[in-house]
Amino acid sequence: MRVDDFKNACRLAAEELAAKDFNRVAEDAGATLLSAPAGFQLAFFGRQALVTAPDMAVTWRDPKPGEDFSLTDAVLVLHYLNGASGKRPSGQLAAYRQIPGGEFYTQAFHSRAVAPLAKTFGRTPGLLTKAIAALGGEPAPGLGDEAGRFRVLPHLDLAVMVHLGDEEFESSGQVLFDPIIASYLSNEDISWLGSALVYRLMAAARNI
Repeated sequence: MRVDDFKNACRLAAEELAAKDFNRVAEDAGATLLSAPAGFQLAFFGRQALVTAPDMAVTWRDPKPGEDFSLTDAVLVLHYLNGASGKRPSGQLAAYRQIPGGEFYTQAFHSRAVAPLAKTFGRTPGLLTKAIAALGGEPAPGLGDEAGRFRVLPHLDLAVMVHLGDEEFESSGQVLFDPIIASYLSNEDISWLGSALVYRLMAAARNI
């Protein structure tokens, strides 16, 4: 998508959210209702995001110097609030292709998220584990050689894993989702959210 596409998606999502019952949205999304100004506060990748009326602008509660809230992330937050079903985490995990409709976009998701995950972390033992800790994730033993789990939005859990490669075997990776995510986000948004986690891990790895 182009920048203009994200701007338009953000505008449309903000207009939709502004017309909703804020109390119901906050309850279903696991967000905190704000009163002055009206809006929401919710956890997003371990930090607190604010969505405030009247234009439903998305900002960080504690922005770093010179930091803006990216358009792609703002769209994800607004779409999460608009689509919130109220379902709670199930404790289960599924690959992108196992999400209804995901089989049609699996190759694109693999190129966007899974392949970079394996390439970055699949040949350096311990790197993914350190990046997971740096982002506030929890270890997920049993999923792969290295794996971690994240609560990326109030009701949405994601996990990443890698099987380390060597001279004989190629490395591999996977991004996993709680299946309830399909009741909150579209397939395209799910793909972007998984990619956002991988890119954050890659950025953390550069600082290790």
